[in-house]
Amino acid sequence: MRLLTTMNFWIVDTFAKEIFQGIPSAVFFVENLDNEELFQNIAMEINTPETIFLKDLQNGDFESICFTPKSKGLFLGNSLFAAAKVIYEKTRSKEFKIISGIRIFVVKITDSNQIQIRFSTVNLNKVTMPLNLDKALNDEIIVSLAECKDELIIEIRSPKRLINLNPNIDILSNIGYNSFVITTDIHFETNADYDFCTKVFAPKLGLYNSLFSPIANTKLAAYWFNRMNKNQFVSALVAENKNTYLHIEYDDEFTYITGDCSISTSGDFRD
Repeated sequence: MRLLTTMNFWIVDTFAKEIFQGIPSAVFFVENLDNEELFQNIAMEINTPETIFLKDLQNGDFESICFTPKSKGLFLGNSLFAAAKVIYEKTRSKEFKIISGIRIFVVKITDSNQIQIRFSTVNLNKVTMPLNLDKALNDEIIVSLAECKDELIIEIRSPKRLINLNPNIDILSNIGYNSFVITTDIHFETNADYDFCTKVFAPKLGLYNSLFSPIANTKLAAYWFNRMNKNQFVSALVAENKNTYLHIEYDDEFTYITGDCSISTSGDFRD
């Protein structure tokens, strides 16, 4: 007979001041990070874009492992902010590290209780138009492309058209990138008080709806730094019924992402 294990968990809406407005991530505290098969099953069951499992290292820092509903890996980064929110609420510590594999993320809680995480600044590569990308985007006019590892950045002209853009997921799934970051300069058609807006799709990871990704926004910071000639940005998700923003500070070595998080649910999960 299998003994039941109880794990505390939280659902956190990232980059929103109110619950149900941001991107949900699930946060679990565990004694060890060895049971990856169980963690993958939990991520599939919880079905948030990312589920993160945390081990307290007993020195003020935390080791982590992350899963999408379909695969292991820290692809979006929302779960880092969700984890930081829960850690702060539990410990009231205003500075700590979250370790994910070989990556170490320095977390600070700002005076206004926002979460700030330091990411390494990335380099972008030029790329030619992938086959069938225009068909996947319903023949939307593409202004420019760039890539960073397995993520493709796609700039289109119109913020208003981005709002209504629903890519062909079947075609995207057959183009050789894990995720597709579609972005546009918000100043082109509006007087909004942020800089660019974004939709992220990651069908190979089992994420089919428009998402918001701080990791993608570190790449967008490098992209828009060259396009706008500035190093501080406000980025917004384009999606119905969401009010999702983050602040970006870009420099040569590190990119800092800052935003609000709200805990919507907590409970116990029994294996």
